[in-house]
Amino acid sequence: MHMLPLLLAASTSLSPTDTLPVPHAFLDALASGTRTRTGAPGPNYWTQGYAYRIDTRLYPDQNRVTGSETITYVNNSPDTLTEVYLNLAQNVFAPGNPRDRAAPVTGGLQLHRLVVQGEPVVLAPRGALSLSTSERVALPDPLVPGAKAELEIDWSFEVPEGTFRMGREGSEVFYLAQWYPQIAVYDDLRGWVRDPYLGDGEFYLDYGSFDVRITAPAGWLVSGSGVLQNPEEVLTPDAARRLASLTRDAITPIVGVADREAGRATAAGGEDGTLIWHFEAENVRDFAWGASDLYVWDGTVAEYPDGDGGTLRSDIYTLYRPDRPNWDHSAEYARHSIETHSDWYPYPYPHMTVNEGVIGGGMEYPMITIIGGGRTPESLYGVVSHELGHMWWPMVAGSDERNFAWMDEGMASFAEDLAFDDFFEGSNSGLNTMNGYLRIAGTDAETPSMRSADLYGPFGNRGMASYGKPATVMRALRAILGPEVFDEALKTYTRRWAFKHPNPLDLFWTFEDVSGQDLDWYFHPWIYTTGVMDQAVTGVEQSDGTATVILADRGEIPMPAIVEVVTDTGRRSRAIMSVGEWNGRTARVAFQVSGRVVEVTLDPDRSLPDVNRGDNSWAAMR
Repeated sequence: MHMLPLLLAASTSLSPTDTLPVPHAFLDALASGTRTRTGAPGPNYWTQGYAYRIDTRLYPDQNRVTGSETITYVNNSPDTLTEVYLNLAQNVFAPGNPRDRAAPVTGGLQLHRLVVQGEPVVLAPRGALSLSTSERVALPDPLVPGAKAELEIDWSFEVPEGTFRMGREGSEVFYLAQWYPQIAVYDDLRGWVRDPYLGDGEFYLDYGSFDVRITAPAGWLVSGSGVLQNPEEVLTPDAARRLASLTRDAITPIVGVADREAGRATAAGGEDGTLIWHFEAENVRDFAWGASDLYVWDGTVAEYPDGDGGTLRSDIYTLYRPDRPNWDHSAEYARHSIETHSDWYPYPYPHMTVNEGVIGGGMEYPMITIIGGGRTPESLYGVVSHELGHMWWPMVAGSDERNFAWMDEGMASFAEDLAFDDFFEGSNSGLNTMNGYLRIAGTDAETPSMRSADLYGPFGNRGMASYGKPATVMRALRAILGPEVFDEALKTYTRRWAFKHPNPLDLFWTFEDVSGQDLDWYFHPWIYTTGVMDQAVTGVEQSDGTATVILADRGEIPMPAIVEVVTDTGRRSRAIMSVGEWNGRTARVAFQVSGRVVEVTLDPDRSLPDVNRGDNSWAAMR
């Protein structure tokens, strides 16, 4: 049965505890015109800019990476800057560094040279400013609004084995992320965002361009966030031809098993037996890359509407060891995910690459993700779809993952469930996600979603608070607003904040702006608290063709009610009661019926996260 939108009563009253908290920094942003009460960026909104030029080399036999980079940083803010902060995430592997996940100790990042605005910076003997993951660097000359600063950095590190977001699997698969010094975000709400990287919380980065050259041994396939600029130099002629002739109606083995076994996986290499892979990426917040001498490489094409009546296309690549089960379908899964997620916002990049190996789960970066572990088709599709959902949240709508993990993990999980149901017809992935949340809802194992990812606690709460619960909250809101209004709100949010930095209030207020409804009553308890929804049918009164269903609200979160009755004639009727129609803890819903009501069910489609469904039905005595 089609779910009707649950229209909210105009008389809904909100207590002070139901309103959304607005931080002082956000009030200042409203006053300065960088944010608005509608959830849209203000007329004075800005983000900083940068361009990275990096030359790096992989030494598989030493498990080591070296690099030299030049960063051109553009101050688009109205403020004069006297310092910059560097993200040195590799120092999470340095000895003695604080972390909230187990990690191998490799020594961290070694800096060999740092030049700022043309002036060398004296480094400590071990080759570091410190072991911190967030390091202050003074600018010799103040950086006024509109000016540029240039930093030159040489560095190296040992690649850790078996970590959760990057690293290596032995010496046969490498995935390099958090691998180069980055300039931290300077934004309109916090100024310099210099949260330490402890290992659990993810990332918050500005947008810019990358020009990256990766030197690796011949025979090693290298994939990266950017577009490969020199395929004719690093691939065999046959592989380069196949790469250039991908189509949507086929999965093409760009480098197949036969190529690898015959030693023709790449070009021959130079005198030192290496090749230089050249990648460029535009308007991205990060760059990651992978390499292996065991990979095969499949390709296809995703096609999707551009939003203006035309069609866009993006190449799809998957690189994997051929003995991994079901990975021969990975390109098909990635193609479907990109095309399906593009309903929210057209995928803006020229390719999407999925690498196999290194970690048991998945981890996303612009245009590339790593996925590990042996998987069934359903499991592999689900992880691919989830990680590719991150290409929208946070790779397009660039939220702060460390402090608001639910904004990207929850959204990617929500989109994953919808795509999964489209691919595996007859499944109900969103219901499975909701049931996972309900197993811990309201218990000590639950933590509010609105919490820094580094502060969730010891119960495995991060997964539910950031993934399952917010996905469930979005699914329920879609039922409440109706798919048409909800979908337009999410599309509007993604479009408004493409390549910018949304805050949770920007998301909440965009939904209010598009729906025309005050939704504080919904977002505050579901995102900021661990309250639960618990509705019950407590009785039925019948007389003169009218049946009145009596409801009780036994939870902490008031919600609309969906009531279905069945009469002894077999007729089903449904009523939708708005959240404002509760009279304290009770409500009465009247039906005009012919015959006697024999069954009553609350939320028959299971769209709403009721923590106790045992009292959601009523049956007449026989």
